[in-house]
Amino acid sequence: MEEKVDKHTAKEAQKRRHFMKQMTGLGVLGIAAAGGIWAAKDFKPEKGRLRPPGAVPEAQYLSMCIKCGQCLQVCPYDSIKLEDIDGKAGVGTAYIAPLERGCYLCEAFPCVLACPTGALDHEANVIEKVHMGMAIVVNGSACLALTNEKVTAEMVGRMYDHTKVISNQERKNRKVERLATDPEKVILQKELLEKVSEQEGKSCSLCADLCPFTPDPSKAIGMVSREGGLFPEIREACVGCGVCVEVCPTKVLQILPYATYAEVYEKNKGSQDA
Repeated sequence: MEEKVDKHTAKEAQKRRHFMKQMTGLGVLGIAAAGGIWAAKDFKPEKGRLRPPGAVPEAQYLSMCIKCGQCLQVCPYDSIKLEDIDGKAGVGTAYIAPLERGCYLCEAFPCVLACPTGALDHEANVIEKVHMGMAIVVNGSACLALTNEKVTAEMVGRMYDHTKVISNQERKNRKVERLATDPEKVILQKELLEKVSEQEGKSCSLCADLCPFTPDPSKAIGMVSREGGLFPEIREACVGCGVCVEVCPTKVLQILPYATYAEVYEKNKGSQDA
């Protein structure tokens, strides 16, 4: 497993070096203003990306994001990525890949405050003003809670693989070690992994238990009775942060970027399989 992770890390580093080499000499503002592949307004996404909190509508976002990476730098959970040179959703623009790491809806939303252009709307600095998309069920039959199946260490291992701030030994052992020298960012991510590992051996309700919506996660997602087991119910307060997608061991859920509860569920009353 450790060798596999190292190879993946090396590949990502090579892609990032190539990306940065392409950008050398242009500068941040130069990239935003240049023509061809670098012009955000000319680079339409093939498939919608989940954008960070506060993102303005997609077309506007693509023209306003100057690919500076400041949102990425201040994210304490490493949730934000920049589109690579081979991406399809605006080279260099910020996005979230929830299968790897969802958004944990940090207090004060540092990514929003760090954005210099308003591509992440500065008004969206409180949870009541944040809406990223909407969770949907895409693979309901795979839900572990339906059959009361227990969570195993192997099921949550993916989260360890995607956590950059832990050591290779911690990743291999699927167990973190707290150090007195750990900075806040590392503390937060180790606490997250500990919460996930605490679910091992229990019936799965990871999506509901780890939902970061505050003050009451049950307004965004909850477990309801279905077919002799339990099943996730997406509720009106869901902001589309993607944490439920990240923590689900069997890929039951996805996020529809920018979608609202009314668009997804009110037109399909009584169905969570949008």
